[in-house]
Amino acid sequence: MMSREAVLGRIRAATGASTGLPALPPPLHLDDPVALFADRAGQVGVQIDVVASATGAADRAAEWCTGRGVTRAAVWSTPDVAPVVERLRGLGIEILAPGAPPDALAGADVGITGAEWGIAETGTLVLPSGPDQPRLVSLLPPVHLAVLRADRILSDLHALFGRVDTLPSALTCITGPSRSADIGLVPVLGAHGPVEVKVLLIQVLS
Repeated sequence: MMSREAVLGRIRAATGASTGLPALPPPLHLDDPVALFADRAGQVGVQIDVVASATGAADRAAEWCTGRGVTRAAVWSTPDVAPVVERLRGLGIEILAPGAPPDALAGADVGITGAEWGIAETGTLVLPSGPDQPRLVSLLPPVHLAVLRADRILSDLHALFGRVDTLPSALTCITGPSRSADIGLVPVLGAHGPVEVKVLLIQVLS
């Protein structure tokens, strides 16, 4: 019996298929990727709040949560989210740390994450998953609040592929609130995830 590699080798030889991946086109050149990200994200229903620092992000998050009557927040345990968590805990908001069961996460008022990258061309957030960065935090609560540094915004997906060396267990690309038109071609928000997405865009780290 021929080995798997031998079979694939014969197929490649017969079809002329390459053994490697095709070369990626060069990333887009953008004069202002941050402005384009904010514009494109806004077009797909994302709320963008530009803040000057990580401290400003924590203050804005506290103001927003107070105004919305938030009592429970599911969070990532990462440095970019830590100032926000500290402020919310000081307000008496219950914090659901990584490891909380799915039913508890689903009962949170908001899920708060960082974002490893932003994609300017589509207004997309890119979130890696890991023990301190559970994917469900961005999926189960009705509102997703993401903290993104302006210097992590890339021009397009080609630029992202050039930066990712090792893939995490999951790499989630989020472009606006969850929506579906599966039934009757009528768009419905929140069908498979958050009905609302808000980004705290940090211009300068403090």
